[in-house]
Formats: sequence, C-alpha cells, structure tokens
Amino acid sequence: MDALKSVIQFLAGPYGIYLIGGYYFAMVIGERIFYALRHPGLYDDRDSLANIAINMFNSSWNLVLGILVPFTVYIWVWDNARLFDLSASAWGLLAAFVWHELYYYWTHRLSHRTGLGWAFHSQHHSSNEFNFTVAARGFFLDSLFLALFLWPGALFGISPVQMFGMIILKNMYGIFNHARFFPKLGIIEDYVATPANHRVHHGTQPKYIDKNYSQVLIIWDRMWGTFQREEETPTFGLTTPLESYNPVTIELYGFRWLASRLASAERWQDKLAYFWRPPEWSHDGVCRSDCPKYMVPAAG
Repeated sequence: MDALKSVIQFLAGPYGIYLIGGYYFAMVIGERIFYALRHPGLYDDRDSLANIAINMFNSSWNLVLGILVPFTVYIWVWDNARLFDLSASAWGLLAAFVWHELYYYWTHRLSHRTGLGWAFHSQHHSSNEFNFTVAARGFFLDSLFLALFLWPGALFGISPVQMFGMIILKNMYGIFNHARFFPKLGIIEDYVATPANHRVHHGTQPKYIDKNYSQVLIIWDRMWGTFQREEETPTFGLTTPLESYNPVTIELYGFRWLASRLASAERWQDKLAYFWRPPEWSHDGVCRSDCPKYMVPAAG
C-alpha cells in the first residue's frame, strides 16, 4: 500500500501530466508497430492523426477547464468543508477509487442518455476505428462536463492528491482499454472492464448500444443492468457513421447533431426537452422506434 501511495503522490505532482502524455504516445507508437507487423493495412492512419490532433488541441484546454476549474472547487471544499480527513490513510485511496468508479459510471451513463450529454460525448464514439488514439478523441469541454461534480469526494475526506492521482492512474488504464486485438480474459470479463468489454461499449449493434459504461470494474454495469458480453465483433462508430478526418468537423459533430434536433421542433418545450431526453427521443415520434439510435446529420 505504501508503494501505491507513492505512485499516487507522484502522479498527482507536477510530472503526472507529462507521464500520462508520454504513456499515451508510447502506447500509440507501440500499437502502430504492432499493426504494421501483425495486421498490415488495417490501421487507418488518417483517423489516428485526426485523433492525435484533437488530443493535442484538447490537452491545453483540459489543463484549465478539465483540471484547474473542477479541482479549484474540489480544493476549496477540502480546505473549508470536509467532514473527515482520510489523507493519511489507505482507506483514502480505496475511497478515491470507489468514489471515482461510481462517479465515472453515472456521469458516463448520463453522457449517453441525455441529449446535452451526448452532444459533449458523441465525438468520442464518432471514430469508425478502435485503437489507442481513440481514447483521447473527444470534445474539448467533455472533461469539464464529467469532472464538475467530483467535489463530494473532498467533503468526505478524500484529499486532492488522492483523487487527482487516482484519476490519472485510472485514465492510464482507460487508454489500454481501447485495444482492438487484445484477447478475451475468460471469467475476468465478469468483473473487470477489459478491452473486450469496452469494445462492446463502442459497438453499434443494437444489443451493444448503451452498455458497459464502467472504467475499471464491470461490476457496476452488472449491478445496474447495463452489462453486455462481447459476442460478434463490434462495428465501431455511430449508427449513422461520420465519414470525416477533419478535426474541426469531428469536434463540432455533437453540437451539429443537437442543433439539428432543436431546429426540428417548433415549441420551446420540445426544444428544451432535447437537452435532457435520451438521444433517440423525438418530439414527433419519428425517431422513437423506427430509426437508428443517435441519428446524426451527414458530415460536412
């Protein structure tokens, strides 16, 4: 446990961001070599370059919007309103892990099951590929959307160092989870959010949609009825594929989708409903049952 404490403290320090950046690019380069040697011709370099460009753009924003803003709130709650102090206890690390697991599951689920959440998150699912570069493909405000309400962890005694370090450690695992050719792991699949389980999450087959939200432990999906084993190979992307390698088109994709839904309604009540209703909902019922979930406008 002392070794884990040291790892968490290091990740939460000034070099943590550089470490995860180096880890990401090492994984990407290693994976590209693997494809060249074992699966030549199956790696979409244009898609990966678009993902890397998005990652480079988003990283600067995330330092401010996805880290500084939420953790300023978190630190204020820790300094002024905490009820307990678990900073010196191994229980603090366990609490940080469990709290972030639950938090990740439910915010991730809301990102799929509300129109506004999907507008922020659909960019991550818009790639028709599945590799390590996809892990960092997302809307530049998505991390802010997911991190704003972490502060109850501080209220109940999880220190900023414990929380921030745990998030970086778990995100490193999340990059690994975007492995297309990593084999299934038998009974482990029932307890851990493995690459096979996360491939399901990115699949467009009806039985795969809105499944396997968890980041590390798949038990939350099993607990709340959103678990699906990988059976046939998933078809990755959106049910209406985005055929574009333009980073700007990708970044604006979710809000173009939401704007098109708002424009389809005349009543302001229906327009507002598109923000909180599930993505497949339609005010006139046209897309409620007889069209693909998450229907999106054609790419520009």
